[in-house]
Amino acid sequence: MDISRQQAGSSLHGKTMGTFKRLSLRLADSPNAVIVLFGAYFLLQILLRELAPPALRIDEAQQVLFAQWLALGYDAQPPLYNWYQQAIFAVFGTSMLAIAFAKNLILFLTFAVFIKTAELVLENKRFVVVAAMALFVIPQVFWQAQRDLTHTAMLMLTFAALLYCSIRLIQRPTLIGYLLVGVVTGLGVLSKYNFALALPALLLAVWLHPQGRERILDRRFLLTILVSFIIFLPHLFWLIDNLRFASEVTLQRMAEDAPDSRLLQVARGLGRFVSGSLIIFAVPALLLWQAARREEKRPQTQKSVWFRFFLHYFIAITVLMALVIIMATMTELRDRWLLPLLLPAPILAALYLERHLADTACFVTRFLPIPLIMMVLVPVALLVSHPLMAALGRTSNSNYDWQAFYRHVVEVEKLSPSVIITPNWPTGGNLRFLFQDVPVATNIYDDYDPPFTVSDEHPALMVWTGDDNEVPLLTEWLEGQMKVNLKTVQRSTLDIPMYYPVKGKVFRISYAIVRPADIEQ
Repeated sequence: MDISRQQAGSSLHGKTMGTFKRLSLRLADSPNAVIVLFGAYFLLQILLRELAPPALRIDEAQQVLFAQWLALGYDAQPPLYNWYQQAIFAVFGTSMLAIAFAKNLILFLTFAVFIKTAELVLENKRFVVVAAMALFVIPQVFWQAQRDLTHTAMLMLTFAALLYCSIRLIQRPTLIGYLLVGVVTGLGVLSKYNFALALPALLLAVWLHPQGRERILDRRFLLTILVSFIIFLPHLFWLIDNLRFASEVTLQRMAEDAPDSRLLQVARGLGRFVSGSLIIFAVPALLLWQAARREEKRPQTQKSVWFRFFLHYFIAITVLMALVIIMATMTELRDRWLLPLLLPAPILAALYLERHLADTACFVTRFLPIPLIMMVLVPVALLVSHPLMAALGRTSNSNYDWQAFYRHVVEVEKLSPSVIITPNWPTGGNLRFLFQDVPVATNIYDDYDPPFTVSDEHPALMVWTGDDNEVPLLTEWLEGQMKVNLKTVQRSTLDIPMYYPVKGKVFRISYAIVRPADIEQ
């Protein structure tokens, strides 16, 4: 009996792997089919976000909160994704569908542009698909980018587009090409500030390309600089006026747990850069090595000009990051910050393997089934991660049942607030998502001053989580907006079970209702 079960299991496993191998060979010869595959994958991710708990994650909540007003800048990140999300909301309305569609469209376009970039430099179509799948198996791409990351996702897209436009310009110099490079560069700096770190590295790689120097010295390159500067200029004015506000949080994160010695600070920063890079490279490098290690090698051939192009880029980005760490004594580097800067790594690996492997069919059937299997397993893992974490006793923003608080305010308190004041954007964004006709303000963003009037029918509502330390700041904001003094208002507390119940834990929300009787005359 056991032997027959083992044989049946072995047969099923063999059939499954055989199916994935046949699919791998078909996809490997058609990069456009892989683009369609990624389109279907990210459509599935939109559906899964609809099925997940309706609480907004941190970045999602920020998008909903900031969508209330249009500004040249908001906080420590440039505003491109915020503008983009506002445009999506304007078309589809403020909904989970609009949030998921916006994110997954960016990720899909990143893969589509990445594949088209690989097609420009790789001679063998199969290695174009290998590069795309090697990008997919990076944990920060297949997991982190799906769960969070908005500005980083936009940076990935703009940098992929800059790579494509730059390579296309080297191959075919046209006026439109120079203008497109300028547009993408301007949008890239508006997506995330560390885009600026990639620019000198990419510029050096272009300069060292046989035709690259000629493209840079072309007078039309001045148009590239001018267009990118014009696009970034409005936000630059905001940044100059709000430099401390925009940089304070980032600088604090970059110096977390910094040792006292400058030498140790630099050593820690360099170590973080190396470890963060290894975290990004580890999975795709291991899978590529495992698939290639038993394959027959070609005789040594001359490296392609594009292999040297990407190699020069990575040498330059490494030197540049080392200089930044030494000069700024940066001690904390998170892998998601490095991800967009290291985005071309799969193409570099594919360029190397293209020149060194003799049997591409065997290599493809060894490598591609793993990413394809992951494309099946990752959505399942994302779907079950919430109840699984709850069963293990862990809480997260995604498991907070904000809808229960909404029902309490509307059905139990019978409130129709004129304004909601919160101390942070995770709280504010979730409340705005539910109270879509009510302005939601926070005391940390001074450029949003919604008009409102406090009455018995439409009082002001202050909401916070955790302790009461934020209450004086909320009260101060409300007094400043109304130009009045408030009496001591009554505070209420509501304990709500998690969306997926967690044993021994509840979601505690505190709130205070401010009516005309609470205002000192």
